[in-house]
Amino acid sequence: MTKKNKIYWSLGVTEKGTRALLTDENSKFKWLRSQRNRRVLVVLNILGIVLVSLGSYYPVLKTNLNLNTETEIVIYSVSAILVIFLTLGAYSFLRVAVRGIADAPDELLDERQVQIRNTSFRYAYLAMGYIVLLLLLLMFFGPELQMFQPEGNDGSYLAIATMFAFAAAPSMILAWRERDI
Repeated sequence: MTKKNKIYWSLGVTEKGTRALLTDENSKFKWLRSQRNRRVLVVLNILGIVLVSLGSYYPVLKTNLNLNTETEIVIYSVSAILVIFLTLGAYSFLRVAVRGIADAPDELLDERQVQIRNTSFRYAYLAMGYIVLLLLLLMFFGPELQMFQPEGNDGSYLAIATMFAFAAAPSMILAWRERDI
């Protein structure tokens, strides 16, 4: 008799995938689990998020760098691809490094893991408050941003970076704080 793979739609995970992350002792990912390597992943993820948000100010950066049209297209394309891969790759490795605890439902975690996860969510919530404050200050005092503009400063990159930050914050805090995972 096959066991059903329950899907937790609100969390975006499945029971089978979460159990695999929680119990996996695969030596292929063992190097990710040390606190030093998890912190490196957190720094890479933050760097990627900051670089994604700088895409909103690309026209200002382009004029300051005096790029011609052909060079501009190459630099922009290569930079965008590398930044997206950096951000998504760092988050994917970070999620594996923390064993998916930040995304797991209560019924698949023990009491200690639930406590750790909830504390990480609390700190992530507090950190996001400061990030939103910083973004509001940037919008008020920085160069003017408009959403979905083909020319000029496009604020959509800032919105995408904010969504990346909100999605990754609990895992980043968990990875940074915990000694053993």
